[in-house]
Amino acid sequence: MKQTTLIITLSLLLIPSLPAQSSQSSGSLSISQQLYSFSPLARIILKHLGMEDKNLNGVIDKGIGEGYEAFIAKYGNADIGFPANGITYGANNGRLEEPEIVNHYYLTIRFKYPEETSTIDNEINAYFYDNNLPLVWLDDKESTVMKAVTQILGEGWNEKQVTENEAVNMFNKVLWGIKVKARPEIPSENDGYYTLSEFIKNKSGYCFEVAQFGFWFFSELRINSTSAWTALTSSILHEVVKLSSGKIVDYFESSNKYKIPLDKWYITNPLQTLSLYYNVNGKIQNNISLFEQSVIYDKYNIDNICVLLHRLCLSEDYNAAIVLGEYYFQYSDTDKILSTKHKNIVHVRNNIKSMLGSLLISYSMTNNKSGNDRIVSLLKKHYSQDKEVTVWIEALCL
Repeated sequence: MKQTTLIITLSLLLIPSLPAQSSQSSGSLSISQQLYSFSPLARIILKHLGMEDKNLNGVIDKGIGEGYEAFIAKYGNADIGFPANGITYGANNGRLEEPEIVNHYYLTIRFKYPEETSTIDNEINAYFYDNNLPLVWLDDKESTVMKAVTQILGEGWNEKQVTENEAVNMFNKVLWGIKVKARPEIPSENDGYYTLSEFIKNKSGYCFEVAQFGFWFFSELRINSTSAWTALTSSILHEVVKLSSGKIVDYFESSNKYKIPLDKWYITNPLQTLSLYYNVNGKIQNNISLFEQSVIYDKYNIDNICVLLHRLCLSEDYNAAIVLGEYYFQYSDTDKILSTKHKNIVHVRNNIKSMLGSLLISYSMTNNKSGNDRIVSLLKKHYSQDKEVTVWIEALCL
């Protein structure tokens, strides 16, 4: 059974962009524990906005003294849900999930509440530098980014109060002045994403790096923004800067001909962009610890869950794989996700199939018949015509 399982794992579930060999986890127990916890950076935001996850379930619950009511009364309603995997999660459910809080901070609270902004941003910056996190949207200690921008815009450029349109013109002027070019090929096959200072030094980047520069740039002008992404086609994803007004800033203008509606641009807050950086570089380095970090900073992202689940299975850490898989299917509406019509649904569908396959292996290898039966039921429900799935079921049914 074990030999059959490993053959199926490597031949049918292998994600093409990952190397065949596996790395050992730096601590699969830690990821199991942190699934029901706020990420370290989110905890900084929580602390200074008056909230505390007292029951340690990874959300701020209404009605139990965790600060839900006071937060909404002071800063506005953040319980509006957040986008992930083509659907909206958590809207008006009496809970504040991490993406809701972080989105609300960066789009609504930041700069409008100077005291909170200064404290939170300073602590987040310090955490990055003290813990050697990749400076995806922060300048380095040598002020590489600030020096390059100041050379083009002049001293004091970030001390002015400007309109959004003026800020966008300044943003484009800087990138034109630096002569930033688009990087070719797939990030995981081209040394991954640059940090912000690397982007400036190399004068080239993907839309991802341009969006992170935009977040840094508009932050310097005290204009609220985040990144946002959309599927241009079934195989092409694109990231831009989205200002709090809803305005889309697309330096490469790659989205122009597609005429994407505003509601099809999905917010990617800074913590989630850090997660994406970890995910892509994890593929390059074949490092399961980076995949764990990607999940810690974006626990609802199906790509993150799928890759880590797959790697835990390959490294035969089946118990951790089961915890991760059960977490995902507990908080995700698979029926709704698979019935949603969006351009990259085939990719999403393949991810869910792979996750279910990894779970089927994990339950089989731990002789968990009830878990095995649940996964078989889901596979038959959603992939009844898939011949690969039929092979898996025949080989791994307990």
